[in-house]
Amino acid sequence: MATQKQIDANRINALKSTGPRTEEGKSKSRMNAKRDGITGQVITLSAEDLPVFEKLKAELIADLAPQTVMERKLASSIAWDTWRLDHLRAVEMNLYALGASDPETTVDCENPQIDTAMSAALTFAKESSRFTLMSVYEQRINRAIHKNLATLRELQAERRRNYRHDLDEEVTIARANDINGLPYKAPAWPSRNGSVFSTAQVLAAANRESVVFNAMSTMGMKSANIQFAGASDNLDPYRPNSGMHLAAAA
Repeated sequence: MATQKQIDANRINALKSTGPRTEEGKSKSRMNAKRDGITGQVITLSAEDLPVFEKLKAELIADLAPQTVMERKLASSIAWDTWRLDHLRAVEMNLYALGASDPETTVDCENPQIDTAMSAALTFAKESSRFTLMSVYEQRINRAIHKNLATLRELQAERRRNYRHDLDEEVTIARANDINGLPYKAPAWPSRNGSVFSTAQVLAAANRESVVFNAMSTMGMKSANIQFAGASDNLDPYRPNSGMHLAAAA
């Protein structure tokens, strides 16, 4: 650990540092660079934009819940394209803002709302080629997002099916061992689909399957009784006009 003398010296040195003083140095300090952990590419954004981008990317990737390398790559691509799409829309708004201060696209009708509307129309007419190009970019980015999202969902669905299939096999083995009075231990190696299970995990799934099977067998042998006779008719999920349907619709 640092001594109090070292801490005091560091504080003094920090006070002496005033950051870049030249215009060139100040210009460089406005941009932050960071290597992306998934793509391996260096991202250079302003000091204000970089943390916002990192937060958006982290939240989107967490929401998409990728598990494999390919899933993480697709989730990262979706996050990057979402940022690009948001940035493109901001540029469009900024073009209109610039037009409001351009003498060629400003109108004085003695009405601020009409002035703004006329300025936007003139800006669109003057920059029509740029707006057209931006619209093309927007469509391409949107298509890329939807394509990558669909591919990601397909991969995740396949992974879950494989995982469920492999778990069901282990549960069957565990239940058979239980019937035969034999102990069960999960394999120490991954399945052919790459699934890895612990003994406790398989036994918990096997126990749950047995409980559900016994419950279904019991229901098949006996007639069902109304256990919640005091429930309000307004909460009947099978009545179209019940309160439950109204609440769900709201």
